[in-house]
Amino acid sequence: MAIDDNTYVIARYNWDDGSKMHFSKEAKGFEPENLELSYFVEKPALPYKDVKNEIECALGLFVTNMATDADQQGKKASLRNMVSYLFQHQNLMASKFALFYRFSDFYKRKDVIDQFPVFAGMISQEYYSDLIQLNTLKAQLKQKYKKQKANEKSTAYIKENLSPLLTDYFALLEQDFDGKISVQKMLKIASDLPEFDDTQLFGENKIAERYSELNAVLENLRNEEREILLKIKNIDNAFDTGSSFTQMLKDLKQQTSIAEIETDEYTCPLCGHECKEIAENDSKLIEATEWLDNELRITEKYTSDFSEDVRKLKEAHSKIDEKIRDVWKQIKTIEEKFISSKALVSKREKVNYAKARIALYAEMSSSGIFETVDGDIEELKEKIARLEEKIKGFDVDKKMSKAESFLSNNMNRLSLTLDFEEEYRPIDLNFGLTDGSFDIYQHQKSNENIHLYEMGSGANWVSCHIALFLSFLRFFATQDNSPMPLVMFFDQPSQVYFPQGNDKDEITQADLIAVNKMYKTIFDEINSIGEDTGILPQIIIVDHVDGKNLECKEEFERYIRCNWRNDTGLI
Repeated sequence: MAIDDNTYVIARYNWDDGSKMHFSKEAKGFEPENLELSYFVEKPALPYKDVKNEIECALGLFVTNMATDADQQGKKASLRNMVSYLFQHQNLMASKFALFYRFSDFYKRKDVIDQFPVFAGMISQEYYSDLIQLNTLKAQLKQKYKKQKANEKSTAYIKENLSPLLTDYFALLEQDFDGKISVQKMLKIASDLPEFDDTQLFGENKIAERYSELNAVLENLRNEEREILLKIKNIDNAFDTGSSFTQMLKDLKQQTSIAEIETDEYTCPLCGHECKEIAENDSKLIEATEWLDNELRITEKYTSDFSEDVRKLKEAHSKIDEKIRDVWKQIKTIEEKFISSKALVSKREKVNYAKARIALYAEMSSSGIFETVDGDIEELKEKIARLEEKIKGFDVDKKMSKAESFLSNNMNRLSLTLDFEEEYRPIDLNFGLTDGSFDIYQHQKSNENIHLYEMGSGANWVSCHIALFLSFLRFFATQDNSPMPLVMFFDQPSQVYFPQGNDKDEITQADLIAVNKMYKTIFDEINSIGEDTGILPQIIIVDHVDGKNLECKEEFERYIRCNWRNDTGLI
C-alpha cells in the first residue's frame, strides 16, 4: 500500500498463529514484486488490532473520540467502517434492498453514516473535542443558573424574615431602618449592630410607631382579602346561575327537538283551507330555536371560562393569606416581647433579645449560600460563544450539502453510459446524504421519487450501485484531507447479465452491449479520476466475464491480473 512517500507492507499469518499480522513501512521505491516469504522471517508478529491502528495512522485517521458529551462512551472512527464505502460483494452488487456493506446491523449502519464527515476530511478530532468541551460548558452554565435561581429564592426568603427583625431592633433604638437594602447589606448590618445607649433607655416611640404601622398593613391586607373572597363568591353565584340557565335552555332545546317541524304547509281537516298562521308560528319557532342554539354556545363558553378566573383569585388569596400570617406574627412578637412582656421588663433586655434573634438568624443565613455566580455565568457564556463560533467555522452542514450535490451530479453523469431502462430516462438520480437516509432515488418528471427497490430490473440496480460507488471514489479522491484509501472492490458486477447456469449461446447481444458499457464506464472513470486529481485509484473486480466478446476487450485484457479458469482457481 503506497501512501505519500512510503510503501506499507501488510500481511496476515495463517489462523494457527492466532490471527497475527505483519506491518512494516518501507521507502517509496520498494518493489513488492520481489517480495518473498523470507522477508517476514525476522519481522515481529503483531496482534491484528495493533496493525489496524497502524494502518489508520498511516492513512491519517486520527479521530479517536467521536462523543459529543463528556459522559458518553467514546467511539473512534475506524478502518472497519471505511470498508462500507469501498466494498461491494456479490450479494450486494446488484441488490435492490441494500446499498452498503454492514448496513443490515442498525448500530453498524449508524456508525458508518455518522463517520462519513470524518472519512470525507470535513472534520478532525478537534471538532469533536470542541463539541465535548462546548457541551461540558453548557452543563456547567445550567448548574450555575440553578445556583443563581436558588440564591434568588434564598435572598427573597432571608430578606422577608431578616428585615422585620432589624426594623424591630432599630425601632427599639429609636432609629429608622431602610428595609429596601440588599440582603448582603442586611447581613453586614446584622453582624455589626449598633450598641444600645443608656440615653435611649426610656424611649418607646419608634417601637410604638412600628406596631401601629404593622397593624395598618394588616388591616389593608384584610381588606384585600375580603375583596377577593367577595369576587370568588360572586363568580360562584354567577356560575350556579349560569349553569341553571344553561340546563333550562337544554331542557327547552330537547322539547323543541321532540316537536320537530316536518312540513311547511298545513290544511284544516274540516274545511280544507290552508292554515298560514301555523306555518308562521313554525317560522317563529325555527328562529327561536336558532336563538336558543346561539345562547347555548355563549353560555357554555362563559361558564367554562369561570374556572380559570376562580383559580387566579384563589391563588391571589393564598398569597395575601400568607402575608397576613407573617404580619400577624410580627405584631404578636412586638406585643409579647417589647410592649407587654413580663419576662423582658427593661428596655435593655428587650434590645438584647432582639439582638440575639438577629444574630441567630444571620448566622444561619450567611453560611456561604450567597457565593455569587454572576461572574461565573458571564465567563461561561463568553467561552460558549467563542466555541460555538469556532465549531460553526467547520461548516459541516454546508460541506455535507455540497458533497450530496457532488455525488448526485456525478451519478447522473455516469448514468449516461450505464444500462438503465428507458422509462427512467432522463436519469435524475439523487443520494440522501444530508438527511442521513443514505438511499438512492430517481426523481421522475411527474415529481415522483422512485426508490431503488422500486426501479424495475437488475440492470437498473447494478447500474445504481456502480454509479454511486464510483462517485464515492471520485469524491474521496478530490478531498485533500480525506483519510480514505482510494480503493474499490466490485464482486461480479456483470452477474445480472450472465446469470449462473446460462450457456454462452443464450447471452443476447443487448446484454453484451450493456456489459461493455459497464466496463467502459468503470475504466473511463478511474482514468478520469487519475487525470483530474493526480492520483490513480485502484479498483479490484472479480467477475465471470472474460471480456473476449466485448468491444473494449483490449483494454479489458490489459487490466487482467490473474485468470482463474479451468484448472487454475482462486480457491
